Amino acid sequence: MRIYHTVIRSLSKSFSAVTLAILISGFALQAQDGEKLFKANCASCHKIDKKLIGPALAGIEDRWESKENLYAWIKNSSDYLKNNSGDSYAQGLFEEYNKSIMTAQALSDAEIDAILAYVANPPASEAPKAEVAQLEGEPSEDYSTYWLLGLAAVLLLVIKVLSDVKHSLKSVEANMKDEKVKASQGFLVAALDWISANKKTTVALMVVILATMSVQGWFVLKDIGVYQGYSPEQPIKFSHKIHAGDNEIDCGYCHHSAYKGKNAGIPSVNVCMNCHAGISEGKVDGPVEIAKIYEAAGWDPEQNAYTKEQKPIKWVRIHNLPDFTYFNHSQHVVVGEQKCQTCHGEVQEFGYPMKQFAPLTMGWCVECHRETEVAMEGNAYYDKIHEELLERYKDKGIEKFSVEHIGGLECAKCHY
Repeated sequence: MRIYHTVIRSLSKSFSAVTLAILISGFALQAQDGEKLFKANCASCHKIDKKLIGPALAGIEDRWESKENLYAWIKNSSDYLKNNSGDSYAQGLFEEYNKSIMTAQALSDAEIDAILAYVANPPASEAPKAEVAQLEGEPSEDYSTYWLLGLAAVLLLVIKVLSDVKHSLKSVEANMKDEKVKASQGFLVAALDWISANKKTTVALMVVILATMSVQGWFVLKDIGVYQGYSPEQPIKFSHKIHAGDNEIDCGYCHHSAYKGKNAGIPSVNVCMNCHAGISEGKVDGPVEIAKIYEAAGWDPEQNAYTKEQKPIKWVRIHNLPDFTYFNHSQHVVVGEQKCQTCHGEVQEFGYPMKQFAPLTMGWCVECHRETEVAMEGNAYYDKIHEELLERYKDKGIEKFSVEHIGGLECAKCHY
């Protein structure tokens, strides 16, 4: 019987431990699911500790008369307002946020409970280890006075040694000065004698030296005004990789004038605020760089309003053609159907800072016009031109045409 009771007690303890583990894992899973659900359904409009587009969610259960009312509000706030006109809190929320209807959420009661549990107990950030160690440690004895006295003694010793070395060097210099003068004069006389005896070799060496310097000078002069790889610091650390790459934002969203006219244009701060009014922290630098956008826009994230004076963002221009060169973005992007990457490289893979990908020299443009095939099929702009080119080059059997065939190498196309 004693063995039987021992076995029963062991099994009971094991069962209790397993049950406790299951409960703990269930609570952890619920918290994890709550965090995922919060970020997927709530984080775009709500923060836990402060207002965003909607109210802060901390203590939300205490502000509602019942949990059933809160469930109904989250699932469909529009229907709730219609069916509960006497709920002063719900009606007050509706009025406070400019009569904006909260988006209906397809969530079950269990999923809402998981979100509420996460809001009630968000993960706390850990204190930096260095600060914790400093708080927990005992104050150490101050040895700074002894260190200063020791350093002063070492410094005096170094000064004495340097003074002796300086005196010795002056003595050596005085003794060797006459010998150096004689040696240099002897070398000069020997060099002149060699040149006089080897005139043809001297001329050949001079020609080689002049030719080498001329070639090197040519390459230096040829690269004047070429800024390939130019990558200046910008007032805000903007990453094309995050925006155009990770988030797949089309180039035309920020540089919309590239489709309308000559210049691609620099996006105004209002374009940035279309997204960043609700996105206050970046993937790399947290809130630091986005705070600069808020400063320029005059935006107060605490009040969700423009309360300050607006300022321009002083971006540094990277791609800059000479004044005597004409280039039209819309002609290349819209009519020519060229991708931005043709001239600017794979910008969706560029981090910070942005750089000039192509040399943008005349030779580079001419080579592109010779090799790039014009997209004429299905492009009404080229219908008539295509028929004329087919007639003109029918004897040569050319059916596909590059920019060169439509006058892309004429001087007046780019210089006038």
